[in-house]
Amino acid sequence: MANMTFSLDAPTKKRFVEFCENVGLSASAVITVCIKTIVRENRIPFTISADPIPNAETIAAMEEGDRIVNDPKRKRYHSLEEFWKEMDS
Repeated sequence: MANMTFSLDAPTKKRFVEFCENVGLSASAVITVCIKTIVRENRIPFTISADPIPNAETIAAMEEGDRIVNDPKRKRYHSLEEFWKEMDS
């Protein structure tokens, strides 16, 4: 058995380890499966995914969108033409 060492920034490592735990595998197992499959098939042959978890920036953007949509003081447009007309003036 040979060892490999590589570096990741701390937030990426944390998210990777969390993902691995969410799919029931260790980080080492995921990397080993990935490498063995790539070598055997000479390509990256699969997608491993989990339900996306929005980060804090995305959550903040969604909340801001909700505030804008629900703000009765915001200007409303009834058509794109009305919007573009105002943008041109």
